[in-house]
Amino acid sequence: MKKHTLWVVGVLLIGVAVALRFLYGTHEDAHERLHAEEARAQAAIEALGNLPPEQQILRLRNYLSSDSPVAVRAAAVERLAHLRTPEVSALLREALHDYASPVRVRVAEMAPHLPREEASALLLNCLLDHDTVVRQTAITALQAMRERRAVATLMELMRDDPDDQTQHMAMGALRAITGQKFYARYTDPPEKRAQARKQWFEWWAKAKAEYPARTPHPRHPRLTMPAPNLTLSTLDGETISLRNPPKPLLLNFWGTWCGECQHELPHLIQFHRKYGKQVLVVGVAFDEPEGVQGLRKFCQEKGVSYPQVMGDERIVDAFHLHGVPQTVLIDTQGDIRFWWVGERDFGTLERALQILSSTHSADAVARE
Repeated sequence: MKKHTLWVVGVLLIGVAVALRFLYGTHEDAHERLHAEEARAQAAIEALGNLPPEQQILRLRNYLSSDSPVAVRAAAVERLAHLRTPEVSALLREALHDYASPVRVRVAEMAPHLPREEASALLLNCLLDHDTVVRQTAITALQAMRERRAVATLMELMRDDPDDQTQHMAMGALRAITGQKFYARYTDPPEKRAQARKQWFEWWAKAKAEYPARTPHPRHPRLTMPAPNLTLSTLDGETISLRNPPKPLLLNFWGTWCGECQHELPHLIQFHRKYGKQVLVVGVAFDEPEGVQGLRKFCQEKGVSYPQVMGDERIVDAFHLHGVPQTVLIDTQGDIRFWWVGERDFGTLERALQILSSTHSADAVARE
C-alpha cells in the first residue's frame, strides 16, 4: 500500500512538473529565442570586419532597419563608427532618428571615433537632443575633444536645460575648453551654483566673439514601431488599448523595489501634474512583493496619482522587457514614438511631448 501511494505521488509530481513547463516554458523559450537571435546578429556584425568596407556598409544598413532588435541596431552603430567611408556619418546621423534610446546614446558614445570635423558636427547635434542622457554623453565627448565650437551651445544648455546635472556637466566642459575658473560643485548650495552661472554669463557677453559658433541641427526620432496589440487593465478597472489610446500614452515599466525607479518617480509625478490632461500616464509595476495592496499603499504614500497596472508575463513578452525602469511614449495612432531604457528626467519627457505635438500638428496641416 505504501509503495502504491509513493507511486501515485510520483506520478502526480511529474504531472505537475509537465504542466508547469507547459504553462511557463513558452515564456522562457521566447526570451531564449530572442537572446539567441540577438547574439547571432551581434556575432555576425563582429564578423563583418573581414569584409571590405563597402560590403560592411551594405550589411550594417540592413541591421539598422526597424526590423532589427534594438540591441542589434546599437551594435551596428558601434561597428559603423570604426569604418572610414563617406557613408558612415550620414548613417549615424540617420540613426539619431531612432525611437530607442540605446541606439541614440550609442551614436553619441561612438562619435569620437570619427574624423574630428564629422565627430564635432554629430556631437553638437546630440547636445540639443531631446534625451538628457544623449546630451550628457555628448558633453563628455566634447569636453575630451576641447571643442571650442561647442562653447556657444554649452552656454545655451547651462542657461536653459532644467536638469541640474546637465548644467553642472556643461560648466565643467566650459572650464576645460576655455580655461576659465568659474565653478561650483554639484553639492554646493543653489545660491553658489547660481553665482557661478552668473559669472559665466558675464564672461560670455564679452568673450562671445572669440569662439566660432557651429549651429547644431538636432535630429528627432521618426523611426517608429507599432505598439503591441494589448489591452491593459488598471487597478481601478479602466481598460487601455495600446493600439488605440484616447490620447498619447506614457507607459512606465517599474517596481516599488527598484531604486532607479524610485529615483525617477518625482519626474514622472511632475510630468503627470503638468501634462496629465494631454497625456495618459500609466505605471506598469512588476514583481510587487506585497501585491496590489502593497502597490496601492506605496503610491498613496509617494503621491503617485496616475493609474497603475500589475505587470505580467504577457506584457514582458510583448515588449521584450529585461529590466526596469523603461518608458515608452505611444501616439494616438498606436505607434511607439519614444522608448527610454533606464531612468529619465522631467526635461526628457517634456521635450519628447513637444516633439510629438509638433509632428502631430505638421501631419494635420499636411493632411489638409
